Amino acid sequence: MKGKKNLNYGGVTWHVFVNLLLGIILSAVAIYGGLTFHPIIYLLFLPVPYFVLKAVKWGLGGNLEERLRIREELIKLVQPKEGDRVLDVGTGSGLLAIGFAKANKNVKATGIDLWIPGSGVTSLKTAKNNAEIEGVADRVEFKKADVRDIPYPDNCFDIVVASFVLHMVYKNREAAFKEMIRVLKHGGKFAIIEPPGDIDGG
Repeated sequence: MKGKKNLNYGGVTWHVFVNLLLGIILSAVAIYGGLTFHPIIYLLFLPVPYFVLKAVKWGLGGNLEERLRIREELIKLVQPKEGDRVLDVGTGSGLLAIGFAKANKNVKATGIDLWIPGSGVTSLKTAKNNAEIEGVADRVEFKKADVRDIPYPDNCFDIVVASFVLHMVYKNREAAFKEMIRVLKHGGKFAIIEPPGDIDGG
């Protein structure tokens, strides 16, 4: 069995890059506009610290140990029991789906994602490889699917989880929430992890 060092649960490079890029662009526009047109354009500097701080926060949470720690805390909070079916929405490299399958030998987990090229380093192949490394390939299923149109029947899962994905659903986010609730069994557990404020107003 491969060691933990071969696990690939992705990274936050994309989020760090985008936020830093926005900060740099605003700074450049503020300097150029302030010097060339009118000093009021220097006000564009005001949101720059916000984007830099977001980049730093994403970066700090990007290492493997931190991701595994967060996974364990979520699993302890949700407390999957024997026989539970778990759906991990926006599974990426399978972090949560695999973690829940490991938590109890009789838990079966499903991870869905669109795995859009260019949106990060995650892929279906990486998720399957991680499941092999962590010894749960026989109890984790991965499927390409949109959270706004989950291809499973009503009341199908005992637990539905999503980690750092809903803020990336820009269109029709309400449908995503409705779908996750639809496939959740009555009395089931629903848990999401998101950066503060990133799913407001969607």
